[in-house]
Amino acid sequence: MTGRAVIGPLLGVVLLALTACAADERREQVSGDAVSAFSDPFTVAGLPVTTGPNGLRADTTGPDLDIRGGTGDQIDALMAAALADLDTYWKQAFEPAFGQGFKTGLRFVSWDAQTSETLSESFCGQSTFRQVNAAFCPDRIEIGWDRGVLMPALLEEFGPMAPVTVIAHEYGHYIQMIGGFDKSASPIVSEQQADCLSGTFIRWLAEGHGEYLEINTGDGLNSAVAALISARDGRRGQSDHGTAFERADAFKTGFSSGAAVCGAIGQLYVDEKRDLMPPRFDNTGSIDATPFSEAGLSSVVASVEDFYGLSDSVRPVVDRTALGISCADVDVAVVAQAPVAFCPTTNTVSMDPDELALIATNGTNGPAGLPSFIGGDFSAYSLVASRYSVAAQSARGQAIDQPVTAARAACDTGRWARSTAASGTFTLRGGDLDELVSGLLVSGAVASDVAGRSLPSGFARIDAFTAGYFDTENGCSRYDP
Repeated sequence: MTGRAVIGPLLGVVLLALTACAADERREQVSGDAVSAFSDPFTVAGLPVTTGPNGLRADTTGPDLDIRGGTGDQIDALMAAALADLDTYWKQAFEPAFGQGFKTGLRFVSWDAQTSETLSESFCGQSTFRQVNAAFCPDRIEIGWDRGVLMPALLEEFGPMAPVTVIAHEYGHYIQMIGGFDKSASPIVSEQQADCLSGTFIRWLAEGHGEYLEINTGDGLNSAVAALISARDGRRGQSDHGTAFERADAFKTGFSSGAAVCGAIGQLYVDEKRDLMPPRFDNTGSIDATPFSEAGLSSVVASVEDFYGLSDSVRPVVDRTALGISCADVDVAVVAQAPVAFCPTTNTVSMDPDELALIATNGTNGPAGLPSFIGGDFSAYSLVASRYSVAAQSARGQAIDQPVTAARAACDTGRWARSTAASGTFTLRGGDLDELVSGLLVSGAVASDVAGRSLPSGFARIDAFTAGYFDTENGCSRYDP
């Protein structure tokens, strides 16, 4: 975000907080009452938001799969389970989606990228020495993965469903090959299709059909998408997997609509989506990352006040010196941890510029350099817009301690981002939306109520933001009672 105001990450949250689930925790539906009939924050594409275990089922013995180079370690066992469930899923889903029989014949290769070159495995006709990667090789019809660096890093940073989602994406490329997908499609189209296809498999697991794997639709699903977007394009023409925003959207399309829709993704679909989004890259070819500043924060506050247009009698006081230490109507223990908060008792939006500046740093790296959080100025500035939305809801006499409050806050933030960019107040970059998507998945603070309680589903958070961003006039009306 440039020439403007921006928003950064949120509380310095660690992704592991969202991904780990105790093995003995029982799956249960998250309780709560949806306020709006048009958008239920306690469902994800028709499924209830659940808690519970993610990864290998505790009551099953893993499959015996022929994996060249495999050692049977934790990663290979997880990959064998994923590939067995993928085979079962696509045997059922392939013909109804694409009108032809499913073809087997895939081979699998496991390697350790740290193994010496002389002892390294061969994948796709090449040495795997220092190949920190996972891929599908169409020439040899094989899928391979690095069990030594990449997959352990994904497992540690994002949880067990991260390596599974990555391998489901690679399996998606195999589905493209046997399903008659357009071989001349651009790299971005091919990658969007594979992200979409991986989403259909994760949906099947979320419905409880996996023999070896399970995933909940709360932190499990959030972490699966977070793992995907950790590998996003950072330069024009570099891999063309797409931005974090695009990758999450493609995955969500498959999760919500099924495999047949994935085959319909083409260049026109991608281009039309991109026409509605800010430019992905700045003039130097890399995703823009503008530093957070006091001047930027002042501009954002002025922009937000102008956007909501509250009268003097109800306009909240903005305190930029630090967070207020007391608020009779809100649990201070919760809100005091946030860098921006609204107190209805005093009608004050308080913020800690130092904490916002920390949030606006350019992300945090996990093992193997994988980004656990995509940070930046927009991550921080959007928090200001979100908390001001809660203040505006309070001024309108709406509930500010309900899930619909959180949905409206995210939706209003989307409207604000789009309208201010359109008016020329700020210049949004594609990287700004990546920051927002990452923040929605990791912490969800932009999509939280007055007490900082986020919507339980990362999809619901992203949906709320995009509803406002893509339809500034009517998108947020779905959250009206």
